[in-house]
Amino acid sequence: MENKNIILVDDHIIVRNGLKELIEKLGKFKIINEFDNGRQFVDAYPFDPLPDLIILDITMPELDGEEAIEILNGFGCQVPILILTLNEDETRILKLFRLGVRGYLQKNCSAATMREALNEIFRCGYFHNEFLTYSLQNEIAPEKKSEQEMIVEQLSHREREFLKLVCHEGEYTYDQIAGIMGVQHRTVDGYRESIFEKFAIKSKTGLVLFVLKHQLFDNL
Repeated sequence: MENKNIILVDDHIIVRNGLKELIEKLGKFKIINEFDNGRQFVDAYPFDPLPDLIILDITMPELDGEEAIEILNGFGCQVPILILTLNEDETRILKLFRLGVRGYLQKNCSAATMREALNEIFRCGYFHNEFLTYSLQNEIAPEKKSEQEMIVEQLSHREREFLKLVCHEGEYTYDQIAGIMGVQHRTVDGYRESIFEKFAIKSKTGLVLFVLKHQLFDNL
């Protein structure tokens, strides 16, 4: 592997010096630039030379890591970012991954974990530790949908429009509904029969009762 150039951003100089020394001992990694805070960091864009990776502290003065990432995204920066933090705030870490960061490490991680993270990012683009994997699984796991949501999802846009008119306080006839919707009567018959078949309904009264029972009107 060729030397990988890295930018290091951390407001604590002792931490930054320790990280630099550690990282450069872990493999063919070279810290080519360092910044004390997020403002100095984003003001240096476009970076010259362009790094292969940015290691970014999240909690910093003037401009924190999250704000810095949002600004870089606005610039169109494509350099992978590995974030460092002392705070395992699951919601914030997931937000950062949605912003495009490639890995997450606690500042008190071991040298072996740091090496693994760097190698994984350069090998496959991402580093997922156990905490992140668990958090992503929890976020991705679909919530159980309500019966109301499942019913509405089965209706087309025009079927929902038809059903709302059927239940309207104006008590429209099917001919009136066809006029309001700007379609022929047989098209309205098609909407009705489709809903009848989907939900085993047999009459206009049944349609109204179905909507009332499942409190669908405001969701149509």
